[in-house]
Amino acid sequence: MQTSGARTRPSAACALGRHTPRSRHRDIKDEPIQRSACRRCGATIVKSAVSRRWIVSGLLG
Repeated sequence: MQTSGARTRPSAACALGRHTPRSRHRDIKDEPIQRSACRRCGATIVKSAVSRRWIVSGLLG
């Protein structure tokens, strides 16, 4: 039996910055920032109310 390895190996989509969140949550109620981890590569990612894409949180500074 083979496994896909999707959770352990980053995909081409992650390399292009197209991350897929595991689960979404907000740290503070009613704040527009959502935080998660990528399903494929495990990177910590964030998304603001203005942004339509998930970005790696370290890129924010």
